Amino acid sequence: MSFGRPVRIGPGETVVRTVCPYGCGIGCGVLAHVKDGRLVKVEPGDFRGTGHICARGLSTPKLVYHPDRLKYPLRRVGGRGEGKWERISWDEALETVAGKLHKIGERHGKSSRAFVSTGVGALANLLTVGFAGASGGTFILPAGLGDSAGPCADQAMYGAFMWFGEDYSNRFDRPPAFCLVWGNNPAETEPFKWRRIREARGRGARLVVIDPRFTTTAAKADEWIPIRPGTDAALALGLMHVILERNLFDAAFLMRHTVAPFLVRADTGAFLREKDIAPTGSDKYMVWDAKTESPASFDSPHRVPAISGSYTVAGFDCRTAFQLLTELIAQYPPRRVSEITGVPAGTIVRLALDYASHRPAAIYRGMGCTRGSFHGDLSFRAINTLAALTGNVRTKAPPAHVYNMGAFFTHGVPSFVTLLQMYEAVAAGKPHPIKALWMTRHNLINQDPNFNRITRELLPKLELVVAVDMFMSTSARYADIVLPVCSHFECDDLIASIGSGSHEFMQLQQKVIEPLYESKSDLEIYAALARKMGIEGFLDKSVKEYLEILLASGHPSMAGITLDRLREGPMPPAPYDAPAYATPSGRIEFYVERLKPFGQELPVYLEPMESPLSPLAKRYPLTFSSTHPKYRLHSMFANVSWIREIDPEPVLNIHPADAEPRGIRDGHLVRVFNDRGEAVLKARVHQGIRPGLVNTGQGWSPEHYAKGTHQALTHETLNPAQAAIYEPNSAFYDTLVEVEPVKEALR
Repeated sequence: MSFGRPVRIGPGETVVRTVCPYGCGIGCGVLAHVKDGRLVKVEPGDFRGTGHICARGLSTPKLVYHPDRLKYPLRRVGGRGEGKWERISWDEALETVAGKLHKIGERHGKSSRAFVSTGVGALANLLTVGFAGASGGTFILPAGLGDSAGPCADQAMYGAFMWFGEDYSNRFDRPPAFCLVWGNNPAETEPFKWRRIREARGRGARLVVIDPRFTTTAAKADEWIPIRPGTDAALALGLMHVILERNLFDAAFLMRHTVAPFLVRADTGAFLREKDIAPTGSDKYMVWDAKTESPASFDSPHRVPAISGSYTVAGFDCRTAFQLLTELIAQYPPRRVSEITGVPAGTIVRLALDYASHRPAAIYRGMGCTRGSFHGDLSFRAINTLAALTGNVRTKAPPAHVYNMGAFFTHGVPSFVTLLQMYEAVAAGKPHPIKALWMTRHNLINQDPNFNRITRELLPKLELVVAVDMFMSTSARYADIVLPVCSHFECDDLIASIGSGSHEFMQLQQKVIEPLYESKSDLEIYAALARKMGIEGFLDKSVKEYLEILLASGHPSMAGITLDRLREGPMPPAPYDAPAYATPSGRIEFYVERLKPFGQELPVYLEPMESPLSPLAKRYPLTFSSTHPKYRLHSMFANVSWIREIDPEPVLNIHPADAEPRGIRDGHLVRVFNDRGEAVLKARVHQGIRPGLVNTGQGWSPEHYAKGTHQALTHETLNPAQAAIYEPNSAFYDTLVEVEPVKEALR
């Protein structure tokens, strides 16, 4: 292939264009240099939008040739977690797994065999889902690993898939005149989003960052607004209060693109429909026609819908959705919001005026909002409503590639449980028992909440644990069988954007080198296990054939996309018509009918579950967060020497106002603890974090701490409102702790 820029190729080298597939979801293009069958160097890909590579991506050759990489299958010979193993052949490993899966299925039902995988590779992930279906098992939906509250909100309001809801509030037809980064640190974690922000700033846009930490992004901003963690919805409501009071809202946008004029029944909280007032009526939504002073269907010609007000229709007391929203917003004047959030009332007023007076004004939301509260979806819904109130929402669906998602459902569809439902499925058999756990590229025991409950309560109830990984991860250490998997340089796959303000391209993950040692690709592993389990006619095609099947979805977004063309370079989705908002109403739904049973039909503010205002705070007065680090992707890269040189160990960031009364000094060991567990690590005392909050970078494993682990502090409480929309989220940052210095005898 030809490159779009000069590429220096050394003697004897070949260069293969591939892609980084890891779970940050960005999908950076990569040029891999190979010499004598060995990967010698990687550099950025060569097309606009992904012409970037981070320190992690640059260090991937160190992962491939790491001395601790798993080289062959292993069987546990000691207790789980003891680290005692014996080498076995692939044939023996798969025979053992297949035999145990059969016995577990006979005793507890086929659905008791659960599978989970993560990453953005279409083939790797859909293979796991497909194998779970072919074996009659269960697939554990993994988005609840801190990533699902945002999509919950976006599905409810926009009908958006995955993280494409992010694009609604910042991907406009022209550059933004104002940039509001909210609970997001794109300067470290989302480089292509950050590039667009920098370009907007170069054109004169003002940048404001809302975050309880003084992040790298905040350091580059015009203004940093530290907020009490988990109070984002209250701040958004306060901003809306100012906008309504100053009459700065976009009524025309609200009328045309949202449910603002729809009538809502007082008795049920449901939208009033034509069939409610006419025996032969339809499901059409009703509005109040201000011209005729009578009800009308929302799409009636020549109607003049009222945007606010209370009305009686056929005996039903009704208010418009916008009227209900304004009544909610009226409860959050700047002074009250200041008391909740810690943001000065004057700052709230100024920010609201700045945001409302610039068009377009972009909001870039991040994981801080989704994980900062048990109600992270409400935070996102409030922020989305702020954008809709001012008309700062795009009116066309973000483009996306649509794979053949059922490619591997030829032998059955699995049962599904969410990540947080898994805990009760293992512990109590609800909604059905899980007795076997297969983990592919998912370090569940290290990354999922409440480490101590997993290791002490759940693992003893599992009769089989299998880890498929490149390294002896925390999860692999607790497995019964460990299988070595290929790196992404050793197998083929398809990678497309999952939203979150990234690029819009599909890329081919090309095999660059042959698999090292005895490692196998996901396709080879599942195909061999299927044969051992007697699943006939499943996974009997080549990787090329399966990639072509995934592309052959028949969806118009895939028109013209072939493997041959992807080998030449990345491809955007083909243009296609799609509704702007795939909601039941076809509009932005700031009022969500199906959340009425939870009292969350509007984007209400609810205090974090482990709030510093709660009785629990008397014992544990500090909020604990474990944010995405710059130099690791979850637990990946923590074993790479290049990365450890610049990020050597976990530290606890703490403000001097919290450190000094506790006798904590910079660089000294501290114990972070609550009723669930503890972690012992060094303190980093500085003013770049809001008082009342302590923070560490997530992804470190237990062996990196002097004692314990940060995931021993977190909880797995399930949010039923989120479950009604998408997947309940792990509220990692909605955690209270206390911190104390470690006594000298414990060092």
